[in-house]
Amino acid sequence: MVATDNSAEEAAHLIVVSNRLPVTLAQNGSEWSFKLSSGGLVSALSGLKREMSFTWVGWPGKDFGAEDRAKIDELLRENSCGAVYLDDETAELYYNGFANSILWPLFHYHPGEMMFEEVAWDAYQRANRAFAEALLDTVKDGDLVWIQDYHLMLLPRMLRGLLDARGLRGVKIGWFLHTPFPSSELYRILPVRREILEGVLAADLLGFHTYDYARHFLSSCTRILGLATTPNAVEAEGRTVHVGTFPIGIDPGKFSEALQTREVQQRLGELERRFAGSKVVVGVDRLDYIKGVPQKLLAFEHFLSAHPEHVGRVVLVQVAVPSRGDVEEYRQLIASVNELVGRINGRFGTVEYTPIHFLHKSVVFSELVALYAVADVCLITSTRDGMNLVSYEYVASQQRRHGVLVLSEFAGAAQSLDGALIINSWNIEEVAAAVGQALAMPAAQREASFNTLYRYVTKYTAAYWGVSFIGELKRVSQVADELAQLPQLTPARAAAGFAAPRGGSAARLLLLDYDGTLSATRTIPEFARPSPQALRTLRRLAEQPDTLVYVASGRVRAHMERWFDGVDVGLVAEHGLFYRHPQAARARMQGAGGGWRCLAETTDAQWRGTVLPLFQHYAERTPGSFVEEKEVDVTWHYRNTDPEFGLWQANELKINLERVLAHLPLTIVDGNKTVEVRPARVDKAAAFRAILHDLAALPLAFVMAVGDGRGDENVFAYLDSELASVPDLITCTVGRKSTHAKFFLPNVDSVLAVLAKLADAP
Repeated sequence: MVATDNSAEEAAHLIVVSNRLPVTLAQNGSEWSFKLSSGGLVSALSGLKREMSFTWVGWPGKDFGAEDRAKIDELLRENSCGAVYLDDETAELYYNGFANSILWPLFHYHPGEMMFEEVAWDAYQRANRAFAEALLDTVKDGDLVWIQDYHLMLLPRMLRGLLDARGLRGVKIGWFLHTPFPSSELYRILPVRREILEGVLAADLLGFHTYDYARHFLSSCTRILGLATTPNAVEAEGRTVHVGTFPIGIDPGKFSEALQTREVQQRLGELERRFAGSKVVVGVDRLDYIKGVPQKLLAFEHFLSAHPEHVGRVVLVQVAVPSRGDVEEYRQLIASVNELVGRINGRFGTVEYTPIHFLHKSVVFSELVALYAVADVCLITSTRDGMNLVSYEYVASQQRRHGVLVLSEFAGAAQSLDGALIINSWNIEEVAAAVGQALAMPAAQREASFNTLYRYVTKYTAAYWGVSFIGELKRVSQVADELAQLPQLTPARAAAGFAAPRGGSAARLLLLDYDGTLSATRTIPEFARPSPQALRTLRRLAEQPDTLVYVASGRVRAHMERWFDGVDVGLVAEHGLFYRHPQAARARMQGAGGGWRCLAETTDAQWRGTVLPLFQHYAERTPGSFVEEKEVDVTWHYRNTDPEFGLWQANELKINLERVLAHLPLTIVDGNKTVEVRPARVDKAAAFRAILHDLAALPLAFVMAVGDGRGDENVFAYLDSELASVPDLITCTVGRKSTHAKFFLPNVDSVLAVLAKLADAP
């Protein structure tokens, strides 16, 4: 059901979409009961309850028959939830076959564990499509949809397509990744790498735990999809997709409150008596190959070996929560860990002393808090971890003891938790030394480090994370809405002004950019010639009575003359340095010659002797780049280089150019994958200003300017200020963006379609 604008605004709320619903369903006879689970996402949404209503949509954990589905749906609706039902085969292949066997190991830098199968990829697509179709029953125009994690990376694109088909264009989509995103060199081995990237790029906001993960994602978009990126956005299909960093937190109050309970206090007392006279190092990990449990055990062994005085005085309590024991790689990990524990305990243990207390099981919350509270050191040795909230939980439980956090640099939390001892978990000696340093740390230093950590953990909570992400989604949505107000120029609108009655000798003037407007951008000049369609359209336009057409380009005069030979259009070459009027204009200008005119005060290009060697130097150092020498301008092209290296080289080149050309009347222009040097005060706007000056005696009834680049913005601003009295002035950018133009067109084909409509006008 499509709501009206007003009702959509009133009913707008947040829809959270995750692989699993945070609920436990239980059946008692024919009745079903509902229990909300705890977790980071549930805590995160607690901060949003006061601001907006929300619905949670996800898979309930298994498939159900039609009769049970009806009862479950009713129960879930009463609790602001919605179910996405998947058949058992699809659920297994989608979740374990693709998400956890392909994306999980790849995103955690374990490509050797990947097992790509087409049947699993097909199931992943089916599952994401099922989520998209289920959401259509819930989403209303104006709602915010927040999609979670790597299980649903195709969902933003699929959902966007379905929403657009229903005219629901006011829905804003956010997506957050709870794991690392790998470097582009690793990500590119994924057989369906393009589809995954394109899937999430249909969202409005993409969130990551750290900027490293965001940077890797942006690099993949540039290298694999060839998209333009900035440090916080991707330009995709005429849209700006915003990218942000949002480190998740915990609910520290939950741990503070638990520490005051009788149950935890009693258990804490028991543990303190049990480990009296000993220092306790605690580790809490899911038994997964990314958690670095073997590395932790080896480091502890090295610590005891290097510091025999600590044998009998330091114990490691390691909680290893079971994980995917049915998978061979995990069974091997369990066997390896058990062997290490047995070897270390056998080597250093006595009847009275057990170095490692290994708990291969889940522990209840009260036991977990007591273990955190009794520990002098928390040791986290993840080899790759999206965030690792154990570090936060330990800090929240250490208000009395001020224990020391030893944290792997490969956990996302390491970029946030200033005050922890950061270690390379692969360096066994370094980890062992950090344990020794933590145990010997003076009380004053421990307290200072703890206070720094505690301030961060209590400020940047899970609730803060949720509010921050949704706040940013609202902000970028507002920006997108403002851009959406820019109307698309229709052929009918342009033709109406073009064909409007004109008094006397009033003329119609078209000012058209070339690269990116009349023709797709090409690096090699020989490949940049206009298409037969573009030439036919321009020829027909120029033949219209009282119509003057000008085409502006950064190309040299020779290319422009050759390409447009036989078409009576005015030409602007080298970004405004040279221009030439069409025959139709010269016939109406008294005493006007037919040759090229130059806007530069002088064409003396002695400065090229300084610039060319520098450009050649960077061309030699940057594979794929080349230098284009024009009549006056000199341009360094780097479109075909490595995207990141090319940009880095371009920035360095501009710095060097500014230093050597500071005393000369020259301009350094940062173009579209180009760096250009040309005379100062010469650009496309200056050329059109000169053209309009030449045509000053000619009344204008219709003016249309179309362009796609930053240089065209100066043209739009100039025309708006100088030609306000023209009966119909149309300024139009190519691609939806922040602009001075009054209209936009999505691409080159749409530009040619509008021009063809004008050429057919009576």
